Amino acid sequence: MGIRAKGVSWWVFALLSVVSLAVQASDFRLVEAAKNRDSAAVRTILRQAVDVNARDPDGSTALLWAVHWNDLDTAERLIRARADVNVANQYGDTPLWEACNNGSVAMVEKLVRAGANPNTSLLETGETALMTCARSTGNPAAALLLLAQGADVTAKEKQKEQTALMWALERRHPEVARALIEHGADVRAKSKSGFTPLLFAARQGNVESARLLVERGVDVNEKAPGGLTPLLVAADSGQEAFAIFLAEKGADVKAADPNGLTALHYAVRKGHTILMYWQNRGEPGDAYRFRSNLPELVKVLLEHGADPNARIKKGNRLNPESAGARPQLGLAGATPFFLAAATGDVGIMRALLAKGADPDLITQDRTTPLMVAAGFGRKEPRKKEDERQALEAVKLLVELGADVKAINSEGRTALHGAASVWADEIIEFLVAKGANLVVEDKYGQTPLSIAEGDPNDFVDSSEKSARASPTSSTAQLIRKLGGDRLAQDR
Repeated sequence: MGIRAKGVSWWVFALLSVVSLAVQASDFRLVEAAKNRDSAAVRTILRQAVDVNARDPDGSTALLWAVHWNDLDTAERLIRARADVNVANQYGDTPLWEACNNGSVAMVEKLVRAGANPNTSLLETGETALMTCARSTGNPAAALLLLAQGADVTAKEKQKEQTALMWALERRHPEVARALIEHGADVRAKSKSGFTPLLFAARQGNVESARLLVERGVDVNEKAPGGLTPLLVAADSGQEAFAIFLAEKGADVKAADPNGLTALHYAVRKGHTILMYWQNRGEPGDAYRFRSNLPELVKVLLEHGADPNARIKKGNRLNPESAGARPQLGLAGATPFFLAAATGDVGIMRALLAKGADPDLITQDRTTPLMVAAGFGRKEPRKKEDERQALEAVKLLVELGADVKAINSEGRTALHGAASVWADEIIEFLVAKGANLVVEDKYGQTPLSIAEGDPNDFVDSSEKSARASPTSSTAQLIRKLGGDRLAQDR
């Protein structure tokens, strides 16, 4: 009896094990069917006695996969089969998070109505469904559904301590931002780096959102660590309309960043780009560096009291490998007028002069506006239209009394600069105004040796092969004008 009993017990255990394995296999097939987007197989398997909440090795369920593929019909079938809408995989990824990541308002609505918890978050990052919806879609409907379900509008993710409102602003979703603000988002919250919602909006140029924030009492002069204000961020990012909005709302137009650059400096970023010699590689970050000047912003800033003679405090030469910048000169002491001269932007130069800009202010290494207007600090010749504008800038500076013989701390003159970029018309003009054709810099370079592409000049060797030639028109012109010292000594 006892042996029999043992035999029966073993048989029952074995039978239960087989049944368990069969169920697991069926469950696994359900997850795989959803994963493979096989809706017909899902329908077939659901007719069997399977666990609709079975998980694959990483904890994902059939419903999670259906939502991942935004398969509304399959998701509906699984929910009707009592699929758990709040089951998370090992990463904390829930169906609701997936729906938001897809930007699917219809799926969000389906899950919310089935009781999805809007406040679960990804385990590693702490990202909530509301944050994901704020980032992924400009349609406020999904965010409103979550808010109505009790989503925490003030929650912060773990890595950068940013909120859903910050994410909406960063992705330029003003309607979503409005919904969040109207439902109690903290408009003065700070991220781990000290950025506020207004600073996020400033970087993206979202004026509509800025208006909402200001209406809620946000200070247009709030600062991030390091003293960055929304106006500085907007100007630095090339967001002209946003910066003008802030200036007209009382932003401090004289505020400066840690290096002493004001919004007025950033409004002529093209000059900064040229003199720092940023290499345009077509990378995502290049767009803002290689943008045009912002003449309307210059005008508004000056009307609101910006200092046209503000000077950069820190602008020493950078390491040649530093962020792609290889400057020939330090920018410490440079004014907005100096940067405008470097771009040949006569319109901005005149606007600055009209508000008291001093054209005689030079950098700490004694580089003058005339030198950079002539071409000093550049690494390549200008385009024809830019060269015409540069000549006009040079003429304006000379008319204002600029010294064509001035020498900076490197021993270089405006003529050295013009020779380095083969600016023939500027060379002729400067020589006619008394520039010294045979002056040597501290390295023994003359305008002629630079024009000929001497191995020691400040043109990259990679550029020499393409453009430097002893028979260049510029070298011939300088010789014709008397710039060949050897010919003079014969």
